[in-house]
Amino acid sequence: MNLSSQMPLKDTGERMIPTGEGEISYVFARHKFAYAYARQYARSRRVLDLGCGTGYGCRILSDVAQSVVGIDHDPEAIEYCSKNFPASNVSYIRSDISDVRFRNEFDLGVSFQVIEHMRDLELFLLKLTTAVVSGGTIIITTPNVRIPTPERDANPFHANEMNAAQFHRLLSDHFSSFELSGIGYASPSILRTIVQNSPLYRIGKFLTRKSVVKRIASASLGLTDFRVLRSDVESNSIDLLAICKNERPSAT
Repeated sequence: MNLSSQMPLKDTGERMIPTGEGEISYVFARHKFAYAYARQYARSRRVLDLGCGTGYGCRILSDVAQSVVGIDHDPEAIEYCSKNFPASNVSYIRSDISDVRFRNEFDLGVSFQVIEHMRDLELFLLKLTTAVVSGGTIIITTPNVRIPTPERDANPFHANEMNAAQFHRLLSDHFSSFELSGIGYASPSILRTIVQNSPLYRIGKFLTRKSVVKRIASASLGLTDFRVLRSDVESNSIDLLAICKNERPSAT
C-alpha cells in the first residue's frame, strides 16, 4: 500500500505527516506499525478512529474492515484525509470531541497517539466507550513517558503524558478487562542504545526526512523495525499499547 501523500499539509508538530517517496521518519514508522498491528482486530468490523489525524491509519484499516469512520477536530486535516486516503468504505468527519454523538455504532474503536493530547480524559474515554458496542474492542496507544519531560523539551500539544503505571491505573478505572503491552524495537542493539543516549542523537531532529544519514542510521540501527512487547513493558516500550474490552469495571 502506498501511503505517500499528494496534498501538502503544514507540519505544526501536532499530527503525524506520512512519509513520501524516499523519506524516512522513525516516528511515523512507529505510528504506522500500531495501525498495521490493529488490522487483526478490524477484520469485517465497523471501526471508529477517534483522532484520525492525517488519515493514513484509516486507509490501512480499510483494507480489512467493513467500514471505517475517522474523526478529527481540524478541518484542514480532514480535507487532507479525504484527498490523500479515500476509500469506498471510509468516511472522514470533522468534529470536536465534545460534539461526538455516536452510540453503540462500532465494533472496534482505535485512538492512537491521541489521549496524551486530551485535557479531559474522562470525556475522551466516555465518547470512545459510548461509540463502541458493549463487549467490543478498544485499542489505545500513547507514548511511554518513563521520566517526566523537561519543560524545555516538552511537547506543546501534549496535556497528559503517562508512564505504564499511570496508564494502567487509568484503564483500570474504565475497563473490566484489558491487556497492557508496549511497542518497542524489533531486536535489541547495544549500538542503538549508545547512540540514542549520546548528544549526537539530538542532531537527528534537525535532519530532513530525505537525509542520507537517517537512511543509514535506520538500516544499521533498526530504527524503523518494531514489535509488540509483552514483558518489560515499563522499561523497554517506546509506546504503550492497550487492548481493552468495552465493559465497565464492577462497582465495589
